[in-house]
Amino acid sequence: MNVGRIVGTAVLGFFFLLFIALDLVLFGVVALNSVMVTVLPVLGLVAGGVAGAMVGKQQPSQ
Repeated sequence: MNVGRIVGTAVLGFFFLLFIALDLVLFGVVALNSVMVTVLPVLGLVAGGVAGAMVGKQQPSQ
């Protein structure tokens, strides 16, 4: 298991959903004090880590 891949995808997932949350606030879809603004980046961190772990387990086919 490649730990660097897991951490890298977790950070990318965090920033991706952080920017999604900021866009939702800026466009007025959710309020700034909404819990979604906090939950989305954390969800991105977890989902990115899971995606990195799943990709790291794949074996190259020969």
